[in-house]
Amino acid sequence: MPSILHSGGRSTEGSTGCFQPPMGRTSFLCLSPYSLSGKGPQKNPYGPGKGDTDLSKLAKEELVSSVDIPDPAATSDTTLTERPVTPGTDSTSRPWTASANSLDPESEFLTSRGLSMAVVTTLKASRKKVTFAIYHKIWKKFVTFCGDNPPSQSNPNILQILDFLQKGLEQGLSTSTLKVQVSALGAFCDRPLAEHRWVKRFILASSRIRPQILRRVPTWDLKLVLDALSRPPFEPLDSANIKNLTLKTTLLVAVTTARRLGEIQAISIKEPYMRVLSDRIILTLDPGFIPKVTSRFHRAQEITLPSFCENPSTSREASWHLLDGKNKGRKASKTSIARWLKLAISTCYTQQGKEIPTDLKAHSTRAMSTSWAEKRGASLEQICKAATWASSSTFIKHYRLDLPCSQDLSFGRKVLQAVIPP
Repeated sequence: MPSILHSGGRSTEGSTGCFQPPMGRTSFLCLSPYSLSGKGPQKNPYGPGKGDTDLSKLAKEELVSSVDIPDPAATSDTTLTERPVTPGTDSTSRPWTASANSLDPESEFLTSRGLSMAVVTTLKASRKKVTFAIYHKIWKKFVTFCGDNPPSQSNPNILQILDFLQKGLEQGLSTSTLKVQVSALGAFCDRPLAEHRWVKRFILASSRIRPQILRRVPTWDLKLVLDALSRPPFEPLDSANIKNLTLKTTLLVAVTTARRLGEIQAISIKEPYMRVLSDRIILTLDPGFIPKVTSRFHRAQEITLPSFCENPSTSREASWHLLDGKNKGRKASKTSIARWLKLAISTCYTQQGKEIPTDLKAHSTRAMSTSWAEKRGASLEQICKAATWASSSTFIKHYRLDLPCSQDLSFGRKVLQAVIPP
């Protein structure tokens, strides 16, 4: 390899190449002592100030311009990396002390960063009120957990956050709940907590320590419930009280539409949002309602309540006809609707002399209705349209139940048929 380092300048007289200005005799070029074959120090994946950043200085002080080099010891993984500062953005910011007694900590924090109240109001509209309430509750718990060391929102201590998450993990919180806590704390800080390598590793570890339990077995019997709805105290309607009539209507709407509680709450009976036809009722959600997914597809979907055995020809069809509910009701909260659904199912089990299922959830109507629809021949496209799912993977991964099916027994029966002589 030809020599690269020269102790003195090189004469250019008589040279046929381009003119090269002579270098100073005290100037020299120094290469890194590590080769480029991968044996030397690699690029630091954690950015400046993280890890051993002083192992790959490529030049001596004589050839390096006067730029401030961060001290590796000045930062650590206990605080999150500073973001680039845009000129003028922090000129009006002021320190903000976290308090568990604050009624609106997010607004106080945003205004402390120099934002106007109009901008703060607009930014807060990016979340639902229920999400803000959950985040606020988690933040108050975190501040109380920190005790005499209130968290810094401009430069949060990752050790405090990890200890808070560890406490939740020890108390039995699921991985999804821990993710919500990370999102909540990140909403009140200047730094992206979810991207910190220790937080990501902690969430991954929690999913291994406490894996999600997939509930594939139905927690309640749809056939039993529908049969009970066609009997007293839900029938006849003339003698049914308003409570049982409300429970029956709410449950039938939930299982025939497979919609979320928020969407059921947003059903409007005013014109032109409700159309009563001979064989169905078509409902349109209140235009002021914001669904969980705000795409045009989800907002444009109508809710159809079909009639069932409208012209019964047998006594059995006549009893099924009693499941057809076309009743108007006043708007109720999501909490009330959820309570009615669970109470309706519990009442049906009690009337049938059966033990009430444990761990009964109102949201289970969504999985129950779509799973039975698939069993009865409904296509995935029809199921996704009714439940407002953009992809069938949502139904397959989270909602499909293992319902009893005669086809599931065909394999075992064919094996046992080997004993039968041909």
